[in-house]
Formats: sequence, structure tokens, C-alpha cells
Amino acid sequence: MPYALFTHERFSAETAAQMRAAFDEVCVELGLKPNDDPLCNIVAQEIVRCVEAGHRDPILLRDCARKALRPN
Repeated sequence: MPYALFTHERFSAETAAQMRAAFDEVCVELGLKPNDDPLCNIVAQEIVRCVEAGHRDPILLRDCARKALRPN
């Protein structure tokens, strides 16, 4: 499950909560089911990349995830 990428061991509790919120919002917006859709892993991985790059703004995290799913 993609939530496993947002663990408190890797990130602060506040950051993990922001990541989960961004993930949930993007999945709902795109009609993805977190437990069933492989695209959810891409969304989660992109959110992790954004956080690891130093971004914490929830809006930016959602934008990062959306961009990962857009064709170039």
C-alpha cells in the first residue's frame, strides 16, 4: 500500500500527514483506488520525491503528484 512510503520513521508526523492528505486528494480527484490502482504507487513515489527535495507545501505536493501522471 502506498501509505507505507509515508512512515513516521522516514518523515515527521506532520510531514507524513501532509503527504497522506496530498495523496488522498489526488487519488480522489483522478478516481484512483489506493489499494487497487498501480498508478497510486506513482503518485506516492512522486510525493516522496518532492518531500525529499525539500518541499512541504501541501499544494505543491499535490501538484508534483499530478505532474507525474501527465503525459509530456
